[in-house]
Amino acid sequence: MRFFFIIMISLWSFMGAVDVSMAQNRESTLAALTKLAAAERQARLVEGAKKESGLVWYSSTTAEDALALTKKFHEQHPSIQINHFRSSSEKLLERILAESRANAFKADIVSLPELELSIMIKRKLLLRYQGAENSFYPPESKDPRGYWTGLYTSAWVPAYNTKMVTKDGAPKTYRDLLNPKWKGGIAMDNEPYNWYVVSLRYLESRDGKEAAADYMKKLAAQQMQWRKGHSLIGQLMSAGEFPLAAELQVHTVERAKATGAPIDWSVLDGVIPISKVGAAVTSTGNNVYTSALFYDFLLSRPGMETIRASRRIPTRPDVTAPYLKPYKLLPFDQQVMDDFDKYVTLFRDTFKPAQ
Repeated sequence: MRFFFIIMISLWSFMGAVDVSMAQNRESTLAALTKLAAAERQARLVEGAKKESGLVWYSSTTAEDALALTKKFHEQHPSIQINHFRSSSEKLLERILAESRANAFKADIVSLPELELSIMIKRKLLLRYQGAENSFYPPESKDPRGYWTGLYTSAWVPAYNTKMVTKDGAPKTYRDLLNPKWKGGIAMDNEPYNWYVVSLRYLESRDGKEAAADYMKKLAAQQMQWRKGHSLIGQLMSAGEFPLAAELQVHTVERAKATGAPIDWSVLDGVIPISKVGAAVTSTGNNVYTSALFYDFLLSRPGMETIRASRRIPTRPDVTAPYLKPYKLLPFDQQVMDDFDKYVTLFRDTFKPAQ
């Protein structure tokens, strides 16, 4: 119930001691920067960053991926210190909310899934910023209000151990996951809320609410192998601890495949649930010019190519990965945020995941 509790705090508790005037000053600075021509804007950012103390970056990406991005950024700006803090999205959100209540949240920039970013918007912890590369990104890849832009797409697919399951024998439809032969052999993360919400809403639209609920009950009866963390699930499945995972990220599988691990992924009924991990400038950070400079780098071609090199799926159309092209993508609907606690409760009541 940990993440459910966090969401309740984020939506119901008091705002905390955010300095409104300082946040407005930072947002005014960012708005003024967006009106400058590209060369002048870059020069102003570099000049301003020299007078600041570096950058504090909170992210849910892996330490390896963050290091690659930092190294690439330092090719252009070697003197800027980046202090990176990494944790899972759930734990990172918990930390952010706790720090904000104590007036101690000092990160300049965050990169988190859109669910967590939505909660931060409600708490007034993010600022609007139209990055220098904004025009390269289609509307579906960014927040319509301008608070964040997607860095990469998380695509949730079934995965399987290729020594235990053949390509032809891998699940190809939602119904295939209900085959009795998989009982006790399907791994799932303890808190797969993005996957669950998108999948349930898709099945409701296709088959009706009653049929969708019945499907999830039958899937839960398959006796999931509960683990915490998709990287861990991928490692254990590659080692043969179980044949299937219900909802691994494509990049997790592709990264393991590149190392020779016996793992692959399939698609159910030709559709893939997705969500985005985006970058955003905070309302509480001290280094506004450095924040904008790093944000612009993340969304630039060099930043996106660095992300693609880690087998992730960049949101920038001219720096793409081919994995998702043949399939229909099912995006996370921001409108579910108002009822998200309902979905969390429904998932936990249906699946009863291990703590």
